[in-house]
Amino acid sequence: MSQTIPQTTVTLDHPVDFARWRSATRALVGQHVPPEDIAWHVAPSGTPDTPAPAQAAPPFRIPRETMQMAADVLQSMLPDRFTLAYHLIYAHVTGTAMPPPDLARIEDAADTVRAETAHLRHDLFTLMQRGDGQEAWHATMAATTYAPESNARFMTFQLSLAPWRLALPGRRMEWTGEKLLYGQDDAAPAPIAFGSLPPPAMPLVTDLDIPRITVLPAVALAARTCRICPMARHATQTVFGEGRSDARMMFVGEQPGDKEDRAGRPFVGPAGQLFDRALLEAGIERDDTYVTNTVKHFKFRPRGTRRIHEKAGPEEIANCAPWLAAERRIIRPHVLVMLGATAASALLGRHVTIGRERSRAITLEDGATGVVTVHPSFLLRVPDDAARAREYDRFVADLKLAASLRAPVAP
Repeated sequence: MSQTIPQTTVTLDHPVDFARWRSATRALVGQHVPPEDIAWHVAPSGTPDTPAPAQAAPPFRIPRETMQMAADVLQSMLPDRFTLAYHLIYAHVTGTAMPPPDLARIEDAADTVRAETAHLRHDLFTLMQRGDGQEAWHATMAATTYAPESNARFMTFQLSLAPWRLALPGRRMEWTGEKLLYGQDDAAPAPIAFGSLPPPAMPLVTDLDIPRITVLPAVALAARTCRICPMARHATQTVFGEGRSDARMMFVGEQPGDKEDRAGRPFVGPAGQLFDRALLEAGIERDDTYVTNTVKHFKFRPRGTRRIHEKAGPEEIANCAPWLAAERRIIRPHVLVMLGATAASALLGRHVTIGRERSRAITLEDGATGVVTVHPSFLLRVPDDAARAREYDRFVADLKLAASLRAPVAP
């Protein structure tokens, strides 16, 4: 019987090069190239990059669960894992069936990767808590899959972006504080991109000990991977806070809106522009503050081509609470300004009526001073010009009150 000779060769940069595998798969599946016509190779250390196929192909969509299954298989050490993962996508797009033995091997491999991911994170926490007093955290770990590579981001976030090294069977990985290095034991490690690695079998924020993260950039990067609540699956992106990590004033709103969701920055839409104007009138420089939201994703309902804002519910607020708590813990503001009832209720831990709580100083448990006021979007909804002007002036007065409560800058 004659053996099929592959017509296409794809060379990957490293053994877990998910990014190049995905790019090649998208091009080749779109052209209905069967799995047996493709040879997958990993470039030896020092070999120049070989471009993956880049032919134009009709667009197609793959369910998140199917793509994650493929990513899980790529973290196994099966010698034909790239072919199996490709066949999984090919079968979905072409409507064909995989041979049952191959499908069973995929499921077994994915189960092994998920189990090792859970053990890996437990072992990592044990090693991290033990510590060795050295500048760069390092450890040696046994592994039967490539799950450690896929969890490189997890380690980096959990260690607050500090340098680390991990020795694995036949290979090693290192984060220098600026770049990720990876290689076999018999060769010098080379830089690889976090984005080239498969998404881990468990979401990055699962098992992440957020209170142990000590720097704001690590919290922000970790939050951008969050897929805990359904909002995260529909929003364009996570909208984390921005501003000074040593800000004396912190402003907290409800959630990003349509403009913020697209831009990836808080308070940049119409309410944000009004907020900026009011800050200036109150003598506050936005660049000297920290601005964020209780909820980090845009909750909306579609109406034609528009996305209509929906109020964040208790579940979304609870899911995002660790991110807000981390921002507050790291920044340690002197004054915490709560913009609207949602933010005030979340931060004070009780139901808040704006009319009853606003325009006064509130001593908070951590020693900071809280001020409750309206959300800037409320001012945009006041229909009467005279009433809107009065409410705006009152809002500015609340901001001036907050500014007066700031502790003086040390000489």
